[in-house]
Amino acid sequence: MSLVESIMEYLHALVIAVLVGKVVLLSFVVAPILAKQLAPEQFGKVVRQLFPAYYLLGMGAAAGGLLSVTVLLVFRGASPALSAAGVIWLTIFLAESYCRSPLTPQSNAMRDQLKEQEAHGTVDPVLKASWERLHQRSLYLNSLVLLGGLCLVGLA
Repeated sequence: MSLVESIMEYLHALVIAVLVGKVVLLSFVVAPILAKQLAPEQFGKVVRQLFPAYYLLGMGAAAGGLLSVTVLLVFRGASPALSAAGVIWLTIFLAESYCRSPLTPQSNAMRDQLKEQEAHGTVDPVLKASWERLHQRSLYLNSLVLLGGLCLVGLA
């Protein structure tokens, strides 16, 4: 095995660890603790600061994964495991990119409108349902990213 292949294998393992670690840490440790310790208004402000960086970290991990898989494909040729890893990394990159923008800005704008309506004592049920669907989509995509990361662990 060449030095480049060794470096790419190491990079691949590292970005898998970063990806799975960031999802597990935020979803199962940080967010639940913040939700319990902060008032809803404070929690919302913190989450708005966390999520763009969170998704950017996922995009960076996915870019590193795509780079490592591409280089390994060049050195070793196609294999089912490397091809599957490439598809998973591309899916993760697209999901993280979509969540970072446009999903998060749209969700924030809708949430701001809802908060303003709540302050006036009336909430548009269509807007509320739209925001809930968007929020649910972000949860599904976050789960997809975690599942993809766990599949990458199995392929490594």
